[in-house]
Amino acid sequence: MTTHRATDIVIDRCVCQRFLFSRLLPLVAEHGWSLHDIKQATGCGDQCGLCEPYLSRMLDTGETIFHEILEAQG
Repeated sequence: MTTHRATDIVIDRCVCQRFLFSRLLPLVAEHGWSLHDIKQATGCGDQCGLCEPYLSRMLDTGETIFHEILEAQG
């Protein structure tokens, strides 16, 4: 995964669904969702896919606000 840092970048939501990661994280904890489950339940990460690396990191670290551009693996 490649990352690019910039101080003025703030990524905090799925753009397609307008779903804040900070709203999503408690649902993940409550339901034990995986990335696949998030996609199915909310549509986040299932359209343009730009938020998928952020969702993956959120699941790994609990972060909900990102100040860097993450590129999908692959």
